[in-house]
Amino acid sequence: MFELLAHLIVRVGIGLTPVPVDPPPDPLAWGYLGIRVEQGTLEIRGVEPNTPAEKAGLQPGDEIVKIGKLEPRTFEEVAEHIGTFRPGSRLRVEVRRGDATKTFTVRLGVRPADLPPPPIRNRELPVDDDD
Repeated sequence: MFELLAHLIVRVGIGLTPVPVDPPPDPLAWGYLGIRVEQGTLEIRGVEPNTPAEKAGLQPGDEIVKIGKLEPRTFEEVAEHIGTFRPGSRLRVEVRRGDATKTFTVRLGVRPADLPPPPIRNRELPVDDDD
């Protein structure tokens, strides 16, 4: 009888375990902001819904001035820089919005699996232990 009761308590306890809202960050993944830019510029053309960029308050029309300590000249530099950070990292993003400069703190997310990886020129690649 005691074993049956213990078994039921364990099963009920497992069934009541809360489900996390966001997936846990992958410690080897690339950081993700969730923006699209106007080709050849640093102007944000779109902010994907439910992404770190949207949660932080970035908006279409904002022009990226600074990401962390980087003052980018191209969006490729922005993507490469963000890709050097892991999901969950906090990064300051400075933008020009109209005549004002605004600074946001963004907690980077996990890059969606359906997107290609960002440029990795400055990122160390994982070592494959199978060799």
